[in-house]
Amino acid sequence: MLRSTIHPHDLPLFSEDLDLLSQVLDKVCNERGLVRTTPEAERIGAVIIQLYRQGVKDGGKLADLAKAYL
Repeated sequence: MLRSTIHPHDLPLFSEDLDLLSQVLDKVCNERGLVRTTPEAERIGAVIIQLYRQGVKDGGKLADLAKAYL
């Protein structure tokens, strides 16, 4: 029998997840004066997704960590 470990980064993101991630990205971009279509905003979005998949599910903590990334 094959054993396969499912990692959090392999799980799908549902609409509720995407709504939260989008809100966090909007907040960080607004506070930093960034347009969401810029490469910097895209990098921040990728960091937010990565943190979320690693278990940071609180929007405030995600925003704080994303701002620290800047």
